Amino acid sequence: MPSEADTWKAYFDAVAGLPARETLTSALARFEGGMGKPLWACPCEPALSHGQAEDGLPMPPGPRFAIDLGCGEGRDTLELLRRGWRVLAIDSTPEAIDRLRAQAEAILGEEARATGSRPSPAATRAEPRLRTRIDRFETAPLPPCDLLNASFSIPHCDPADFPGIWSRIVAAIRPGGRFAGQLFGVLDSWATEPEGITRTHHTRGQVEALLAPFEVELLDEVERDGKTALGDPKYWHVFHIVARKRGHR
Repeated sequence: MPSEADTWKAYFDAVAGLPARETLTSALARFEGGMGKPLWACPCEPALSHGQAEDGLPMPPGPRFAIDLGCGEGRDTLELLRRGWRVLAIDSTPEAIDRLRAQAEAILGEEARATGSRPSPAATRAEPRLRTRIDRFETAPLPPCDLLNASFSIPHCDPADFPGIWSRIVAAIRPGGRFAGQLFGVLDSWATEPEGITRTHHTRGQVEALLAPFEVELLDEVERDGKTALGDPKYWHVFHIVARKRGHR
């Protein structure tokens, strides 16, 4: 049986080079004045676990700050960086953060090389746009943000932990900010064939209740036969979400 490290490597190899998820690009289009476009069903991130804090520095306040929660190999974080956002990328898998940093160097140059280290005088004057943290959903600090992106990540938690995680997500998003990401439906094959992994699944009514603090800009429910990123057959039941938190900054 492959080790956990081998499974992660196979997953990251399989998704290398894929573009940012369309929930993220739809949310960014709305920040930029556009309306986004319809979504698709795509492979999801495996469960995240066993991380430790890497960067204890506080994120600087200000607009255009995103948290990428369960960032994986970094396709969404890289898109945010390309568009000028500051990002706190969180994942429990060290290899994910290593791959993200290697790719971010092409965008950030010397700025990326300072990530995770004690700031130099130059970094103190100009905060790096990318910070990373190795941590689990249940324990990762979530500072106030304009966008919290969680692409195929937060359903990979124990149902008992999900309410607390979701409450912290809602609290972290500033009024007028957005959530972009996915939740799994109850008809998803992982709901009945968990393969030893505990995940959280929701009905549409439950999803709508979770989104009560938001103005829902996109709620696309998808059911289809497909495959995982590693090529295993799977029935997908996924809610693709873009939602703007009520209130004004």
